[in-house]
Amino acid sequence: MEIVVVGHLSRDLIITPETTREVLGGGTAYAMLAMNLEAFGAGIISCIGTDFEEDYVQTLQESGLDIDGLHYRGRKSTRFVNEYDEKGVRTQRLEARAPPLKPDDMKSKYLGASIYHFCPLTAEEIPLSMIGTAKSSGGLISLDAQGYLRAVEGEEVVERDWPNRDEVVSLTDVLKLDGSELELAVDAKSELSAATELLALGPRMVVVTRDKRGSTIYTRNIQVDIPLVLANAQVDSTGCGDSYTIGFLLEYMRTGDVRRAGLFGATCSSFNVETVGPYNPPSREQVLRRMKPYAQA
Repeated sequence: MEIVVVGHLSRDLIITPETTREVLGGGTAYAMLAMNLEAFGAGIISCIGTDFEEDYVQTLQESGLDIDGLHYRGRKSTRFVNEYDEKGVRTQRLEARAPPLKPDDMKSKYLGASIYHFCPLTAEEIPLSMIGTAKSSGGLISLDAQGYLRAVEGEEVVERDWPNRDEVVSLTDVLKLDGSELELAVDAKSELSAATELLALGPRMVVVTRDKRGSTIYTRNIQVDIPLVLANAQVDSTGCGDSYTIGFLLEYMRTGDVRRAGLFGATCSSFNVETVGPYNPPSREQVLRRMKPYAQA
C-alpha cells in the first residue's frame, strides 16, 4: 500500500452566504484523491458513529480506498459546523466528537506502507504510540498540525498552544501547517526562524501553506517557494490543505523533487477549491496539464 491516511472523518456542515450543505469531511476523506492520482493502494484509519451516513461509506469504498480501518464506535461521529462570511473568514463549531482511535487500530495490513499521513481534527484523537508504530515500520511520516493547535470551548473551536509539540514533531518527516498555525506552534521573529526551529526537532521538511500567497517548503538545506496555482472557480476552500498534502506526498515519493511535488500539491488544491467537499477529485492527467505552465516558469 502506498499511503495510509489516519484521522477522524467528519460530517461537515458548510454554511456560506450562498449555500448551506452537509458534506463528508475531515482530512481522511481526501484520501480519495490518492486513488485518482494513481496511488498504488490507499487506506484510511478512522472512527465514526452509527449516525454516519451510509452514502458516505459507499462513496469512500467506491473511490477504491481500503476502508478496513474504518471503525464504528458509539452513536456520534465527529461533526463540525464551518461558517464562512462574505470575505471567506471561517468560524467553527464542534457539535459532536467520535471516540479517539486506539493503538491497535493500526492493523498489520497497513504496516509497510510508503507514506503515513496523520491529520487529526482534535488533539486527543490519535494516540502518540500509533505514530510511533508507523514510524518504526519505515514509512514516510507526515503530520498536519491543525488538530493539535485548536481546542473546543463549549462548542466553539478556538486556538491553543501545543503542549507536547516537541514529542510529536520528533516523530515526523513532513510537518504541514498554515501560516497562522506556524505562529501558534513557534514563537519566532520570522517564518524562516520558526521553520528552522521545527526542523531542528527532527522533520525533513516543514510545509507552510497560505490562502492566496502560495506556499513554502523548508528543508534543512533549501527554501522552496511555490506559487498559487489558479483555479477556474472559487467555491469552497475547505480541504484545500488536505488536497495539497496528499498530492505533495505522493509526488515527492515518486520523484524526490521538492519543487515539483509542491507544484503538484498546489495544483491539487486548485481543483479542490472549485467544488464543495472531497468529491470528484482530479485525475493525475488533469493535475499535470494544469501544472505544466507553472513547472516551466
